[in-house]
Amino acid sequence: MNLSDFFPTDEIDRWRRIVYEFHDKLLLDNDLTDAKALLICLYMCCHNKKKAEVGYSEVKGLFIDFGRQFNNFKVNLHNAKKQELVCEKIDGGVKLLYLTTKGLKSVKDQIGDTVGIRTWVIEAGKVYSGKKLLQEVVRSHIGSHLKLCDPYISARTLDFINNIEHKCSVKLLTQVIENKSNFERELKDFEKEYPNIEVEVRVYSKTTLHDRYMLSDDSVWSIGTSLKDLGNKDTIVSKLGDEVKFALEEMFEKRWLEASNLD
Repeated sequence: MNLSDFFPTDEIDRWRRIVYEFHDKLLLDNDLTDAKALLICLYMCCHNKKKAEVGYSEVKGLFIDFGRQFNNFKVNLHNAKKQELVCEKIDGGVKLLYLTTKGLKSVKDQIGDTVGIRTWVIEAGKVYSGKKLLQEVVRSHIGSHLKLCDPYISARTLDFINNIEHKCSVKLLTQVIENKSNFERELKDFEKEYPNIEVEVRVYSKTTLHDRYMLSDDSVWSIGTSLKDLGNKDTIVSKLGDEVKFALEEMFEKRWLEASNLD
């Protein structure tokens, strides 16, 4: 088994970044989460069969061949379907899987194959559409955890996370809360209406927090302005690489432990 079994010659170099050839065996980069591995396996099987829909057993077999656990396949497939990355159907008694548009974009993002997918510009004056765009960009990457570092927050910050449909723990690290009493009231109402989203807020006061970023289970984004002000001025949102994610994850956790709980 080699990459030429799955991809045309002009695509192989892109895939060598995350899939390694070793004699007659393919190895998947260990830094990739099982969630990403599942999507990649489905994409590879589709290319191998030259079909948009392929058998559940084929995708599962490739996932296991890459050294991933079967139970993790089932869990991540369930999550991928909930996040509308993958669809499943029965045809003639055979269970088939196929990628949605969001799932396909997620796979192509791994190899940098989609123009503009890593950087988005939100123009001034587009408050509603800007927030909606950012939600759509991030939604498919949010798993069970989301970490937000935003020096300035308000009740409007909560508008960004109310579209998470599955159970998720959100850590919000900040320094200044605009109209704190109003924010606390809104947070209580938010928690009643969205019990699946657990929000914890901490205030960091040792040094100045400057950068605004988000960390999901498998991705990281840099945001040019506070979420509460999104769309008030031109803003760039960038999806960063894994090497940056690890550094920001470590820094976030350090600042989080040093921060104080919301009174």
